[in-house]
Order: sequence, then structure tokens, then C-alpha cells
Amino acid sequence: MQQNRFSPFDIRGTKVVYLILAIIANLAFALAFFSFVDWLLLNYGEAVTGVDTTLMLGMFMGSLLIAFLISFLAKDGRGLTYGIYGSLGALALALVRVWNSSILLAVLVGLMSVLGGYNGGLLGENFRRNQQRHKKK
Repeated sequence: MQQNRFSPFDIRGTKVVYLILAIIANLAFALAFFSFVDWLLLNYGEAVTGVDTTLMLGMFMGSLLIAFLISFLAKDGRGLTYGIYGSLGALALALVRVWNSSILLAVLVGLMSVLGGYNGGLLGENFRRNQQRHKKK
């Protein structure tokens, strides 16, 4: 009983609309999140600590949620692909926005968005398969 294995980096078989939606949603989330963190820093300044951890966790959770929703909506078994390619938009924006403060932090924040997209796509696919399994019973 062999399953069809595919590479999450292969975009054949994906729905282009959902792929574009994933990229745009990640870009919009990243812009909103960075704007919120900037607002916090401007208004509260010294009271805000742990900005690096906040940036990494926020980008991870945002990409995770977006990839989960897109993979659950697409229903085509390509959730990892939507998660990875969608989070590349957030990766690019994170590199541009954080590069001047620290190169290492920019890479870490971008990597967290990609890992969040991967995990969200995986969770969405597993959740969808589990629901299908319960419907068959």
C-alpha cells in the first residue's frame, strides 16, 4: 500500500488562487504585525522588552494560522506547498524590515515564518484527513 509522495516544493497540482491568497495573506499579516510592533515601540519605548522573541513568535503564529486555513480550504492535499510558498512573502518582508537592526535577527524572523507555514500546512492537512476519516465511519 504505497501512497503518492510529493515534494512540498513542487507547485504542480496546486490551486493558483489559493497559492496567491496565501502569499498575499502572509504579506498583509506581516505588514500589520510589524506596524503594530512599531507602534508599541513608539508609544511605550523602554517598557517594551523582548522584541526579538515577539517578532519571531508573532511571525511563526501568523504564518501557521494562515497556512492552516488555506490548506483546510483548498482540500487538495497540498497544504505544505501553500504553507511554504505563502510564508515566503512574509520571509521577504521580514528580511527587508529587520535587516538594518540585525542580520541574524532578520534571518531568524524570516525562518520562523517559513517554519510556521510548514507546520500550519501540515496541521491543516492532518486535520482535514482526520475529519474525512470520521465522516467515513
